[in-house]
This record gives sequence, structure tokens and C-alpha cells, in this order.
Amino acid sequence: MRCRSDPVVLLSNGMTLDLSADISVLPWQVEHVDYILHVPQDVSLVASIATPSWPTAVETFTLYNDAPSGEYHTETIVYTSQGNAAATARTILLSIVGIQLDSVSVSGMEGEILHAYVHVS
Repeated sequence: MRCRSDPVVLLSNGMTLDLSADISVLPWQVEHVDYILHVPQDVSLVASIATPSWPTAVETFTLYNDAPSGEYHTETIVYTSQGNAAATARTILLSIVGIQLDSVSVSGMEGEILHAYVHVS
């Protein structure tokens, strides 16, 4: 069975980032999911909308304004009570009108930093 974390991030330049983590454990086995987002220097956070939280899990979100213009970099780190769960992090970049501009999925194991890079062409 898999569970999913899926926050949505609204940015000041009109872009939306849909972040997700698919985790290969039961929902109550997820301890926390950390999302780190690097955006261009002139972009700021408007809102971060978290999914309903699992009873045992904590989601954290940190934003840094240190990416080159037009580029977005996410780091996703998953921790569970199992200690060896597989995880897939996905980042989708959407335009101001909801058109998908780029997306990427990265797989690994819990505790690893799953790096995803998306950009505006």
C-alpha cells in the first residue's frame, strides 16, 4: 500500500508548483516529509496549501530565493517508522492559467534527498 503527501505552492509570479511524495508504507507509518523549494530571487511565496495531515506525520515546507531565473528546484525528504521505505517525489510546474510547463519524478529511499529540477522554457 502507498500513501501520498501533496502540497501546492502558489508563487508571486503566478506560477504554481504541485509537489508530491508517494511513499511505500501505510499512512500511519509516515513520520514526516520535508519539502525544500528553491525559487528565483525575485519570486516570493503567496501561499502553501498542505494536504490533510496524517495523524502521525508532520509536513514541513521551506522556501529559499536562490535559484536562477526561470528555474525551480525541490528537495523532498521522507521519514517513516519502517526505516527503509521507497519514495517517489514529483514536482509539476504550472503557469498562471494552469498549463503544465514542466514536470519531473525522482525515486529513492527514505532519508535520501530527492532532487527535482523544473524550469520555464
